[in-house]
Amino acid sequence: MIRDEILALCELSNDLFYHKIPEEKLSYYIKESLRLGREAGEAYSGKDILNLCEDNKIEIKYIKKSKKAYGVSFRAQVEMDKKHTKIWLYEGSIQELAKSSGYDGRKTLTYEEALKIHLCHEFFHYLEYTENEFVPEKLEKVVTLRVFNFTRKARIQRCSEIAANSFAKELLQLKELPNVYDYIYLINSGKISKEQFVHMIEGYESTIKKINL
Repeated sequence: MIRDEILALCELSNDLFYHKIPEEKLSYYIKESLRLGREAGEAYSGKDILNLCEDNKIEIKYIKKSKKAYGVSFRAQVEMDKKHTKIWLYEGSIQELAKSSGYDGRKTLTYEEALKIHLCHEFFHYLEYTENEFVPEKLEKVVTLRVFNFTRKARIQRCSEIAANSFAKELLQLKELPNVYDYIYLINSGKISKEQFVHMIEGYESTIKKINL
C-alpha cells in the first residue's frame, strides 16, 4: 500500500505552479486537500454514489467507445450549469482501467468498482460547483512572480483533484487513494516500467519524510 500523502504529492506535482510552492508549504497543501475531501466523504457515509447522483438529479450518460485526445483516454467528464449536470462515462476506457488494475498483490477492480470511483470523483466536483466552494479557493495562494513591489499569486488547482480522490476513498472505503490505479494502468499497459514507478514513489516518499509528513 502507498500512503495517501505520497499519492497526494504525485497529484500535486502535476500542478502548473508546483515548482513555486515553498518546500515548507507542501505539507499544508497535502494535508488540507486530503482533509477537505475526507470530510466531504464522511458527510455522505453509507450512501451509494449511484443513488446520490439520482437524488441530485445528475444525468449519467454511458458512452460505449473510448474518447482519446493527444493519446490520453478519457474515462469520465462532467458538464455543469445552474440548471443541469451530466456525467459522461466512457465505458471502454473504464473497462480498460479495471482489467489493468491488478498489481503488487492488489485485487483487480471490477468494472462497477472502477465506474463508481469515477462517479465519486465527478460528484465531488459537482459539490464544489453547486456549493461554490472550490478547494483551491479555500487554500492559500502561492507567489508566482515577485518584481520589486509587484507580486503575482495563483491558486494550486491540483488540490481539487487530491480532494476528489480523498472523497472517493472515504465514500467507497478504499484502502488507497484511487489515483494509484492510474499509475498501475500505465505500468500494465507498458507506458511506464515498474522500475520507473518505484523510483518515482521512492522519490516522493523521500520528500514526504523530509517535510515530516
